[in-house]
Amino acid sequence: MLAALCLCGSAIAAQPTQSLPYVAVHNPEFISASAATFMNADDRVIGVMSGQTAKAFPARILAQHGLVEDDSPSGPIAVTW
Repeated sequence: MLAALCLCGSAIAAQPTQSLPYVAVHNPEFISASAATFMNADDRVIGVMSGQTAKAFPARILAQHGLVEDDSPSGPIAVTW
């Protein structure tokens, strides 16, 4: 299963931080790769695969938020750009 990070609407669960110029994302919502119509074939992503689950964290979105904290089957992860 391939999933892409979707940071839209209520999918963003973030807290603003005074000392950082961006808002980190915690526990993001993912959508299927086929539903990620906002992505282009040449977009850069940071990919994470654990077992049969693959997740794509688009660099364009990471650059706006700086940090994504998510869970994996192996435990919590932090993805940054």
